[in-house]
Amino acid sequence: MGPTGWRRSMFTLVLLATAGSLAAAPGCVGDPNDVNFDEPWGDWQVEEIVAACTRSSILAGTPANRRGMIERAMNWVDNRVMYSQTPQSRWGGYRTDCSGLVSMSWGLPAPGNTTHSFAGGPWDNRRSHRIDWSDLEPGDALNNPQHHVMLFAGWLDERRTRFCTIEEYNWGRPASILHHSIYDNARGSQIRNVYQPVRLIGAPPSAGGTSGGGTSGGGTSGGGTSGGGASLTGAQCYSNTLQRWMPPRSCVESRYDRDWYQCVDGVWRFGANAYGACVNTNPLSAARNATCSSFTLGRDMVEGSCVQSRLDDYWYQCTDTGWVIERSLPGSNRGIIGACMGRYPLR
Repeated sequence: MGPTGWRRSMFTLVLLATAGSLAAAPGCVGDPNDVNFDEPWGDWQVEEIVAACTRSSILAGTPANRRGMIERAMNWVDNRVMYSQTPQSRWGGYRTDCSGLVSMSWGLPAPGNTTHSFAGGPWDNRRSHRIDWSDLEPGDALNNPQHHVMLFAGWLDERRTRFCTIEEYNWGRPASILHHSIYDNARGSQIRNVYQPVRLIGAPPSAGGTSGGGTSGGGTSGGGTSGGGASLTGAQCYSNTLQRWMPPRSCVESRYDRDWYQCVDGVWRFGANAYGACVNTNPLSAARNATCSSFTLGRDMVEGSCVQSRLDDYWYQCTDTGWVIERSLPGSNRGIIGACMGRYPLR
């Protein structure tokens, strides 16, 4: 099986081709004796990699007791291990496909689980269990039993809408670090409605530690209070904006949505000074000096620019993390970081 077409995505800082429509994998929903039914990417795009989805930033935000799973997957990325549904003796006898990568990183027996045998699949072998989206930590996985599985590598934004993954995702492609949004379209539905978060049975939770503990992104789970008075002795939070761990009750203006968040018991809560006085404040610079390379326009665009891509007809806004898709444009004339600095529709 091979891809029937590919579309390139706009990019900045790091370039990644995007996936178009694919033919169905042999046996993807059929013969239970055929282990090779993992299907690569289907009918939705793989977003561009952003600057924060790098080896160093992912490992920095991974708790120490989960780092082994991420480092094993990174070894395939570093060695550009190519996608294959055939067990590879060079790589421990694992299939080097989507489920083979997750199985290898989890230390499951070779040749590895299939998407059908992870939690939520029709042949669940009880080596993993389902968890909530709000509980995801680096080293967990996202499984669509009929099609694909990806290793979760950490949240990018404090609202927990964008995240990094490590994946084997298609023929002719190596293991890669990718970036997705929970709102991405996956086979006609949002990714958060199609993929099931799963965790290896026996995998340690981060338990809200510090630099080698704590959560990697933020959000609404993992404890905290609903009002003021957060303890200064609570867990630290990892800030993707600042690329470091922050002490409890720190306040950070996120570079992903320009809103303020406060660290409360290991997770980022919306608002500043909402959970007691900020022990430190970290505003973004007022200067917008980032640029994004536009494939559509053939030139670099200033931060805040809004461009309709000729590759997929969607609107994007240039941010300091790269192009961010914004489907509410052009009606609102505003993207994730505010009003468009310039608006460039297709002619």
